[in-house]
Amino acid sequence: MIETEARVLQVEPGFAWVEPRPHSPCGQCDPVNGCRSLQLARMFSLRQPRFRVLDPLGVLPGEQVNIAVPEAGMLRSAALLYALPLLALLAGAMLAAAAGETAAVAGGTLALLLTLWAVRGYSRRLAGDVRFQPHVASRVSPHQLSMEFVGTCRSRS
Repeated sequence: MIETEARVLQVEPGFAWVEPRPHSPCGQCDPVNGCRSLQLARMFSLRQPRFRVLDPLGVLPGEQVNIAVPEAGMLRSAALLYALPLLALLAGAMLAAAAGETAAVAGGTLALLLTLWAVRGYSRRLAGDVRFQPHVASRVSPHQLSMEFVGTCRSRS
């Protein structure tokens, strides 16, 4: 399981809307500007991320919780969304390459589009499967909250 802390924003029957807690620095961050990858993510997001997760515990708005995502589901999603379309693109281009460059481009594009269409259908079928959905794993008591340490980044020599 992959877990992260979040704050519950609102609840619905069987579901909760949560806002992930910002991650604390890793010790390699710039003390003034913070984490570079976090800065890039913030540049492209217009608002704070919110997610709808399964709520088997019956949490309340304002509570701090641990959200868990099954690792197998994350690995399967990554393979389906990244590896499979890339392999289809390459295979389609290689199979059509004997007919020329234009055919190779068309074959790769067609294979890519067909694979993306198939992945879309498969993901819709799995959307209702609770084994692959994030869920509230536990409540976080006040003394368990992650300590955020600011200004502890080491300078590189």
